[in-house]
Amino acid sequence: MNAQKSELYMMRMAEAIRLCRIRLDALLFPRGACCLCCGDPRRASEADCLCDACREKLKTWRLPAQACGRCLSPVERGKPCAFCNSPLMKPIEAVFSPYRFGGETRQLILALKFNACGEAAPLLAQAMADALTRREFDCVTPVPLHARRLRQRGFNQALLLSGELGKRTGLPVEELLARVRYKRPQSRTPMKRRASNVSGAFSCVGDAKGKRVLLVDDVRTSGSTAHACAKALLNAGAESVCLCTAAVVYRKQGSSRASA
Repeated sequence: MNAQKSELYMMRMAEAIRLCRIRLDALLFPRGACCLCCGDPRRASEADCLCDACREKLKTWRLPAQACGRCLSPVERGKPCAFCNSPLMKPIEAVFSPYRFGGETRQLILALKFNACGEAAPLLAQAMADALTRREFDCVTPVPLHARRLRQRGFNQALLLSGELGKRTGLPVEELLARVRYKRPQSRTPMKRRASNVSGAFSCVGDAKGKRVLLVDDVRTSGSTAHACAKALLNAGAESVCLCTAAVVYRKQGSSRASA
């Protein structure tokens, strides 16, 4: 095992231990007694399950004002947005999200996605609702999980976020999509192969005809999953598709790594 793999292994072990600690604290202490980000069992607020320090840190992960107004990617002054000009954004009318993916935002999403921490969903959904600069939608629909992965995980985090977002916006939640092909998880797929990995993976199983759909997911990374879902919805007659996520992986143009 080389040094890079050893470092990655240690990082994953540390993250697994941190999430186990949060889960154990959740069993031992009542709601709000443990911070969702740092796991501190003493100073968390019952209102949002965050301690004061993590709440302040979370604010630093807000998307900057200079992000592209349509896709929320970084743009250089005087230059066109590379992501908007890519095929991935073609079927998506606009993107809404409150945070960059990293730090406390990453911890909240991981707690929701892999640790079944339901307290994270209302907190993230409220930020998502606040990020919606318009509300002209007919329904909210989650990015679906394949039935096999749903059995493994036991829940779909995008559906949890959709439900909480629907409560805050008054929009109905309709499960319009199904994942019809079991593919390698996007998080384990190289960036350049993500589009092909989800190509044809989704099918519209609900009535999308004429609807302005707000597609919901936890994170937008490459945009490949949202692109595949939006294509399926538009092919089924949807009028338009916008995307709303809890966070976006914020990369400088031409960079393969997320910026801090």
